[in-house]
Amino acid sequence: MRKLMVAASAAALLAVSSIGAFAEEATGTIESIDTTAGTVTLATGETFTLPATVDAASLQIGQDVTIEYEEGEGGVMTATSVEESAM
Repeated sequence: MRKLMVAASAAALLAVSSIGAFAEEATGTIESIDTTAGTVTLATGETFTLPATVDAASLQIGQDVTIEYEEGEGGVMTATSVEESAM
């Protein structure tokens, strides 16, 4: 029974830690917006693909934002949320 509890605990810890490993966060000032491609680039040079839930036209150059994103294959960073931040 003890071995089963240890294995279950280890599996639960692994599942929780892997979820957090995929989500990342970037904070910065918007340098450019491409509404056609659905991307936003921060002053740091990082470019993020925006999901359909974020209206690129509602963002403004010079706006400080916090972007939560996931990095996919080929280093493509896809935003999961974009929020105005007070930097």
